[in-house]
Amino acid sequence: MYGFGDLKLDVGARELRRAGSPVHLEPQAFDLLAYLIEHRDRVVPKHELLDRVWGHNFLSEANLTTRIKEIRRAVGDDGRQQHTIKNARGRGYRFVAEVRDESAPLGRARSTRSSLIGRDADLQAVLDLLEQSPLVTLTGAGGVGKSALAAAAAMQLNGTCDDGVHLIELGAVPSGEDVVPAIARTLDVVLDSARPDGALQAISRLDAVLVLDGCEHVVDAASEFVARLFGVTGARARVLATSQVRLGLSAETVVSVAPLDVEHAAALFTVRARAVQPSWDPHAIGPERIARLIASLDRLPLTIEMAAGRIGSMTFDDLERAIAERLPLLQMSHRAPTRRHRSLGSLVAWSAELLDTPQRELFTRFSVFAGPVTAAEAGAVLAPDAPGSVTFDLAALAERSLLVADGTRSQTRYAMFTTVRAVAEQWLEQSGRAETERRRHAEHVAEVLGAIDDQLRTTQEGDGRRRLEDLVDEARAAHRWARQDDPALASRMSAALFHAAYSSLWHEPAEWSRALLASHAGAAEPRYPGATLLVAAAAAHRGDLVFARERASAVAAAAEGRLRAIAIELLADVALYEGDLDGARRAGDELRRIGDRLGDRHAATFGVVDAALARIYGGEPQRALDDLAGVDARELAPTDRAWLALTRGDALSALGDPAAAADYLAAIELGSSVGNRFVVSASMTSLATEYARSGAMAAALDAFGVALRSFVRHGNHTHAVTAMRNLVGVLENLGDERAATVIAGAMSSERLRVSYGREAEQIVALLDRTQRRVGSSRFGEWFSHGQSLDLHDALLLAVEIVERHRRESSDDPHTAHEQSGPSGATLDT
Repeated sequence: MYGFGDLKLDVGARELRRAGSPVHLEPQAFDLLAYLIEHRDRVVPKHELLDRVWGHNFLSEANLTTRIKEIRRAVGDDGRQQHTIKNARGRGYRFVAEVRDESAPLGRARSTRSSLIGRDADLQAVLDLLEQSPLVTLTGAGGVGKSALAAAAAMQLNGTCDDGVHLIELGAVPSGEDVVPAIARTLDVVLDSARPDGALQAISRLDAVLVLDGCEHVVDAASEFVARLFGVTGARARVLATSQVRLGLSAETVVSVAPLDVEHAAALFTVRARAVQPSWDPHAIGPERIARLIASLDRLPLTIEMAAGRIGSMTFDDLERAIAERLPLLQMSHRAPTRRHRSLGSLVAWSAELLDTPQRELFTRFSVFAGPVTAAEAGAVLAPDAPGSVTFDLAALAERSLLVADGTRSQTRYAMFTTVRAVAEQWLEQSGRAETERRRHAEHVAEVLGAIDDQLRTTQEGDGRRRLEDLVDEARAAHRWARQDDPALASRMSAALFHAAYSSLWHEPAEWSRALLASHAGAAEPRYPGATLLVAAAAAHRGDLVFARERASAVAAAAEGRLRAIAIELLADVALYEGDLDGARRAGDELRRIGDRLGDRHAATFGVVDAALARIYGGEPQRALDDLAGVDARELAPTDRAWLALTRGDALSALGDPAAAADYLAAIELGSSVGNRFVVSASMTSLATEYARSGAMAAALDAFGVALRSFVRHGNHTHAVTAMRNLVGVLENLGDERAATVIAGAMSSERLRVSYGREAEQIVALLDRTQRRVGSSRFGEWFSHGQSLDLHDALLLAVEIVERHRRESSDDPHTAHEQSGPSGATLDT
């Protein structure tokens, strides 16, 4: 909860209120305001706002300006006064009003991570080294403050690189094989085991800083990833890692993070002691005794915080005596990080042993959570009969630094440091209840995923997507456990994730599902239908249509209810890709009937959309428009409204109506508002083609450039083929016959999905014209070159070609008037 002026912004409830009454804001405007407040320490660049709030940098600055004006009207600001949001001309926006953090329940919701007391010089050193070295690793004992230092560096670096600074908390991943999936997920890059180098190449091209936090338990996998990343020619990404041991790479610059000096260690102890006991007076104790105490704690920020957190329930004398009794464990050498780590574990155990029985049990059982969770989420697993009963005990654990409490959002989220988790997990194993707790955790995650899947099919889709984003760490851990111990439950999770994963081009759940099917290869399909469908969906995105059709057909023949609807939806898509228009119409009609019977408006809408697309491609655009007009879109999810807009745009385009561009832009904005990269990429391809058809070549190049870069990053190869086939005509119009022929050759490969309809006719006609103009010899050389390229290489070449033409276009004053598309629509790239 944030307060400013007479307003309060409740992020959790998604409400802006004045004197208790709601102030209306559209969803994107609300997200934009929240993002600006959360990053109020700096000017936020426009490209970052477009990317982080809408999910893609596909929209024009006009979209951003419109939402800024909406916010200013809501808060009583304007473009002249700018007392709330200040415009940094040519750069971005900054929230400048004074903000009150009102999110703390009972004054307890705050992070227990120490502020960077005594780390100013270290912070500047890290920033300086990242200017000179592609890899900087912060090493040191557990609890020395590596993560806090890295987080501070990340904040300073934000806005200094085009593709952002990304924090990947590897402490939450269960094993080395989850390292790359976690990184790909955070960076919004596709991960597909069928093309293992695709994600690496996409990441390497990002102008970004990757903060890999907590590498020690997966150091081999983290080191291998970074080595492969820097092995890609032209890699631009930089890495800031934290680990108790170095990664061991030649490009690595190591910064050893030392314990705090005496002065700053004493200052930290005082700050934390007063946080739990405001009346505590360090002068009554004396600096010498405080110095002796913190020396016995090795001046590590985490141990200091743990000890100071006891001031609320112990006197300083009690604390001093208790720690003195364990001196053999706490006398630690700065030259022995392994021993220091063991000693920190001993202090964790000692601190946990001082808890009362319910709190100690809660501490032990909390280790089943992989990442940050709210008190309500923890209670649902650990105390299902009375979930609210854990709230104060979690806060007590946070006060003792046994949990990290993040109070920057509407609900406090609790997590464990890796070192602390090791103790709690050991206790859980010793209790004999580990499997029971993990099963309960997995079953709860499956239930929540199912509820999110339901929510994604409603007008509250955006809230569902945000809930899922918070649940990724738990889903990853729960699916891993279930794959081994309850494969049917794992398949159920896969089914619940299908819509979210398929629409956002998030392939990691498909990889989990692939691992599930591989480990139970003897089971007759579709014994695990949810997993089978996710694997089939990933295959459809990468263009392996035969495999996708076979797997989806097997599920459709055996499943009922929503599983059957999902299978039919996937079969309709595959039929459209293959040019089986009759099959697509039949699948669409069946999907609509299933959706009506189940009361699933998403399925019913997609049935209409798939049948309409088949009619458009089959030469019946007006009939498709009539069918679409019968759909009431008022209560549909943004994703479903986006697909309706895209399909309507395709019908209008087929009729030669220039209003198609407005529908494509509407589809892009709707899809971007909820992170649906599937509909956005399809709409962007259609928009680029529409711009080219109307003669706005500069706008077409902009749109193609955005779309193709997205395909490289997200691996949607099926729509990449469509985009490149449509790009061929644009290149011909630009007079680049060689590039047009090479791309056409690559897109004519038998390895790709078949081309049909107007798309096929245009390519055949273009190739015939080009061959007659340049001669068979030169044409054959160009065409053969294209046919020798695989899809990924052709896609990279297309990106280079489009960027070259965009640069040439921007350098030519005669093309400046073409920068806008139909109706003045623009794209910010």
